[in-house]
Amino acid sequence: MPPTRLLRSAEIPQADSLANVRRVLEALSGGVDTREQIAEHTGISLRHVGYALAAARVLGWLGDDDASITPAGRALLATPSGTADERALLRRAIFECDVVKQIAPDLFDPAAPTVVALARRIFRLTAGLGKETARRRAQTLLAWRSQVLEQQLSLFPKRPRKQS
Repeated sequence: MPPTRLLRSAEIPQADSLANVRRVLEALSGGVDTREQIAEHTGISLRHVGYALAAARVLGWLGDDDASITPAGRALLATPSGTADERALLRRAIFECDVVKQIAPDLFDPAAPTVVALARRIFRLTAGLGKETARRRAQTLLAWRSQVLEQQLSLFPKRPRKQS
């Protein structure tokens, strides 16, 4: 799908940790309302709170005012953290995200796109973004892929080796 416009830098996610994005949403839902308070409440740096808020907006969990949690965001918060249900909601949000559809429609293909391929697309489709920044944002998308596809618990926990 060819883009109808160049994307803005702020639309390209840079919050690697979806767990931190959730923690920021949890703080907002608990009544914390400034970036500084969110940083203090969560222990996430102020800069990374900004990244998490931007990611929450792009993923459809937060309104443009950075304060109103959407129904999709509330559904995420109602799902236990670290569960298969949470991963399914995270996957759906990423899959349905318009920005991801434009720059990484193959993000969940069996063979993941490479950092280089994603960075090229991000650089080409985003206004005013440098090549190194595009590469960094590509790493974020691949980190999201790993977080939502990996299993949280192993079916067969490793047993400690016997000492000989």
